[in-house]
Amino acid sequence: MPRKSRRATKEEERPEQPEEGSGKRIDGGRERVSRKTTGRREVDVESWIERNIDEIVSRVGLDYLGLSREEWLDVLRDILVELYGSTGSYKSAEDVAKRFTRSSERVLPVVAARLSQLLEKPSAEQLEFVVANIGDAVLELAPRIYGWTAELKRDDLLGVLRYRWRVAWTRARTPVLPVECPRCGFNSLMPDLTCLVCGASVSERELKASIDFAARLGEFLSRADCSELGSMVKHDYVLINDIEVKPPSSGRLPIDIEVYLSEAEKGLVKGEYRSRCADETAK
Repeated sequence: MPRKSRRATKEEERPEQPEEGSGKRIDGGRERVSRKTTGRREVDVESWIERNIDEIVSRVGLDYLGLSREEWLDVLRDILVELYGSTGSYKSAEDVAKRFTRSSERVLPVVAARLSQLLEKPSAEQLEFVVANIGDAVLELAPRIYGWTAELKRDDLLGVLRYRWRVAWTRARTPVLPVECPRCGFNSLMPDLTCLVCGASVSERELKASIDFAARLGEFLSRADCSELGSMVKHDYVLINDIEVKPPSSGRLPIDIEVYLSEAEKGLVKGEYRSRCADETAK
């Protein structure tokens, strides 16, 4: 038989070379593939808040309110997430506390509302903070806050709370305030003569006395035109809110209360109508 050439023998003995990218190594192992990590590690804000909540509460000056650590986490967690902002870079507790302070006009009303819902019997300091900072949420929370304030006989805080109620009402509900409740002094008496704040049900007699209805009616009659007087003669009642007495023919607001005229009051209306509108009636 013919002998194989030395060249052919060497080619047969040469080991198979791995294809590029196959992952094989000549020695039978796996080829090492090096990869560089290009992603940036983001901050875990939840863990960051857990670590820094005490320092932040102290830096923004709320530690005097005496809440527990867990209570502050419940109240502030989502606020701090928003204030932290982008999680692509690390921020210190001092940085976030400064953002909190700069946003205090927006943030503190939220904190006050949450404390009103969280607390069962607030301390004097906690109640003062709530009343001083409550925003439009007072329209929902006033009964609760009023109860605490009245119990502590804090007339100074009641005045502030009434003011905040009036501001919130005209901003969020109607431009004209409801009639003032004779029991609690809030502009919160509804057309059914019940109070949204203290829950009292008021009689029409009590209402008339509390708003000096006779004087307000007399003032209205002095400037009413014949059409308005005629409407009152026909219907025997007027509409009232915090700023005016008006005839039934006037546009009715959702807060307007119907007040029926007594026999003496009807006589005043008819007398005014006869004296000023007789000529128009004759026509």
